[in-house]
Amino acid sequence: MTDVFRDRAKALVESDRFNNLVFVVIVASSIAIGLETYDLDEQGLSFLSGLDRVFMAVFVLEIGLRLYAMRLEFVKDPWCIFDFIVVGVALVPQAGVLAVFRVLRVLRAFRLVSRIPELKLVAESLIYSVRGLTAVAMLLTIVIYVFAVLSTVLFSGSGPEGKEYFGTLGRSLYSLFQVMTLESWSNGIVRVLMEREGWWVGVFFVVFIFMTTFTFLNMFVAIFTNTVVALESDSEDGMHTDVRRLMAKVDELHAEIIALRTGAAEHEEQ
Repeated sequence: MTDVFRDRAKALVESDRFNNLVFVVIVASSIAIGLETYDLDEQGLSFLSGLDRVFMAVFVLEIGLRLYAMRLEFVKDPWCIFDFIVVGVALVPQAGVLAVFRVLRVLRAFRLVSRIPELKLVAESLIYSVRGLTAVAMLLTIVIYVFAVLSTVLFSGSGPEGKEYFGTLGRSLYSLFQVMTLESWSNGIVRVLMEREGWWVGVFFVVFIFMTTFTFLNMFVAIFTNTVVALESDSEDGMHTDVRRLMAKVDELHAEIIALRTGAAEHEEQ
C-alpha cells in the first residue's frame, strides 16, 4: 500500500499540472515580496503576510511530497537540494536578531531557475564554467595590477585629478576598473590627464581598454558559450542513447513475439 501511495505521489510531482502550479506560486510569491517594499497600510501588510504564509505552506507541501516520492533520488538531484535550502532558509524564525533572515525570502525567486529548462541550462553552464572563468579572472587581475602600478607612478603627480584618481595604488585599481567598464573614462579621467601630460596618455588607456574590456570580455563569452554548447551536446547524446536503448528493447520484444508465433504455429501443425 505504501508503494502505491509513493507511486501516486511521484506521478503527481512529475505531472505538468503540479509543476505549473508551483511555477505560478513562485511567481506570485516573488511579486508579493516585492510589493512589501512599498509603503502600505496595516491592512495591506497584513494581507501580504497572510498570503506569504499560504505560499510557504505550498512550498513546504511540495518539498514534502518530493521527499516522500523521490527518497534518495531527491538527495542526488542538485536542483532539489537547491529548492530545499531556499525553502528552509525562509522557514528560519524571523524574530529578534534572526529578523534579518526575513529579507532572504526573496531568494525564493531563484526557484524559477529550477523550473525553466532554459534557465537551468544557463545556470549549469555558469557553474561548469567557473574553472575557466576563474583562470581568465586571475589573468585579468594581473593585467589590472600591472597597469595600476604604472598609472600610479605616471599620473599621481598630474594635478589634483591625477592625485584623486591615481594618488595611491588602491585609487588606481578602482579608477582602472571604472575605465574598464567604460564609465566616464574619456571625459571624466583621460581627457583631463591628456591636457596635462600629452597625447600618449590616450594611447596608454586605449591599450588598457583593448587588453581588458574587449579581449577578456570576449574570452568570458567564449568560455561560457563553449560550455553551453557542450552541455547541450551531452544532453542530446543522452537522449539519443535512451532512444537507441528503447529501440533495442522494441527489437527484442518483436523477436520474442515472432518466436512465440512460430512456436505456436509449429505446435498447431503437430
